[in-house]
Amino acid sequence: MSRSPMLLLDLIARRPVLFDGALGTELMKRGLPQGHCPELWNVENPAAVRDIHRSYFEAGSDAVVTNTFGGNRLKLEACGLGARCAELNAAAAALALSVRPEGKFVGGDIGPTGKFLKPQGEYTEAAFEAAFALQARTLAAAGVDFILIETMFELREALCAVRAARSEATVPVFATVTFNRTRRGFFTLMGDSVAKCVAAFEALDVPAFGANCSLTSADLADAVREMRSLTSRPLIAQPNAGRPELTRAAEVVYSQSIEEFAADVPKMLAAGADVIGGCCGTDPEFIRRAAAILRAARP
Repeated sequence: MSRSPMLLLDLIARRPVLFDGALGTELMKRGLPQGHCPELWNVENPAAVRDIHRSYFEAGSDAVVTNTFGGNRLKLEACGLGARCAELNAAAAALALSVRPEGKFVGGDIGPTGKFLKPQGEYTEAAFEAAFALQARTLAAAGVDFILIETMFELREALCAVRAARSEATVPVFATVTFNRTRRGFFTLMGDSVAKCVAAFEALDVPAFGANCSLTSADLADAVREMRSLTSRPLIAQPNAGRPELTRAAEVVYSQSIEEFAADVPKMLAAGADVIGGCCGTDPEFIRRAAAILRAARP
């Protein structure tokens, strides 16, 4: 049974809230093979997925999200797993909920399809919405406390996901896009500006929104500051641990240390972030440091 859909929003209204960090990189640390569908581990290696969620709760996260970033039907079809969409999403929710402490929250994670809408691609908004609706319906039925739509590189796709999730779930639906920093400011891959994204999310009455991935913590603080100048709604900030770099051994590492990330947590708060977490390259230790800073910042 899910909690009241307003409880997390009530907590956000009272104090800064801490989400979790990266899930994909944590799965790889535990042996997820290159190219293997992460959502399959919800049934093939549930202990590893459960352990990651538990480690983030123990580090101080108020909320974690399910291992379903690529769990929409279109993304799973690319792996030959479209028919298992409901199964894999339900299993993911059950794993996260099984280690949810009292007073904490689990979000159903919805990431991009990896496809493009017309005219750049072949897909219609209706096709995107159908794919997202199945995922959102399954996650909501499994008992998640909220839906987090994240890492959207096109505003139109993010709005498709919001509409689809709203049609299937009574829990709050949050949304984050991923921006690149350019000489002209912050824009999504498809050229959506901060102002355009804020206006669109407000028009759909999204209760909390923001940005994740791509940017460093310092850059994301600047993006949040721009968003805050345009809205009074709760803002979410989940930066990468710096920029990804490839080692000589063909391993991906991230440029930012825990100390550098932690130093930017107060900056994100001062810029107007109400929810802070991590994205690619962050781990439970990053979250542990952020938790200590947020506790110290409470009145």
